[in-house]
Amino acid sequence: MVRKVLLFLFFTVALLVGVASLLVFTHGLKNKYDDAVKAESLALKSTTEKITDSDLSKLPPLIQKYIRKSGFAGKEKVRRFRAVFDTALRNERNSIWMSAVTQHEDFFQKYARNVYLTALMKGLPIAIWHSYSDYEAKLMVRLVSLLPITDLHGTELSQTEMVMLLSDICLFAPGALVDSRITWRNVDKKSVEATLTNGTQKVKAILSFDDEGEIKSFVSNDAYFRSANKPPQKEKWSTVITKYVDFAGYHLPKNGDAIWHLKEGDFNYSKFTLVKIEYNP
Repeated sequence: MVRKVLLFLFFTVALLVGVASLLVFTHGLKNKYDDAVKAESLALKSTTEKITDSDLSKLPPLIQKYIRKSGFAGKEKVRRFRAVFDTALRNERNSIWMSAVTQHEDFFQKYARNVYLTALMKGLPIAIWHSYSDYEAKLMVRLVSLLPITDLHGTELSQTEMVMLLSDICLFAPGALVDSRITWRNVDKKSVEATLTNGTQKVKAILSFDDEGEIKSFVSNDAYFRSANKPPQKEKWSTVITKYVDFAGYHLPKNGDAIWHLKEGDFNYSKFTLVKIEYNP
């Protein structure tokens, strides 16, 4: 009798988790994400312009070498990309890692970024939507993609999402670095500083390269860290690349870590693996 009860409870819980997971992918935030991506897609202008030697000549030598090595030289200018990542996340330095699937849709004619993430937190499915468009950012977290947990917006979030957008461009869309809104300053033989300007907003980051011309780290002091008991504070944020791979004709980061460098110590909160990426789909 006890065994039957336990089996019933197991299958009931499994069914509830299955239904909840289905809701994550078909309702709530996913619909908002899909609608935002559709709107950005419709606003794109069609073009077949390619990245030329003349375009590259305006960039620092390190960036020229990087774009060539990445496989973007001579190909269409990147108007957008769509990517899927396997991700591991955690909320605190010593907390358990959560497995997640992350979808990215980044747009570069009018800068926009939409990220949709699904994960299991304490056995329950959560959905997270990052949105940056028209100079403003939103961050929404939902339980089962429907029940509100977090709704954030404001200047600090918009600036942080701009840093993330610049990171996306540098690491996964080097062809979009051929853009007058991104300016450069040489730091040393293996580092340059990139400044991204969007309207009145501006963020900076240092890109460090190895001898092969691959970016090893992206570091910015312009992102805001949020903790439960404090207002947002500017902190050093970095992405460190641990592996590159040849991917659909391009040479791209395969694995990396996102790290907050806080006063109390480094907080590695995200690890990613690139699964799929498309340009100008």
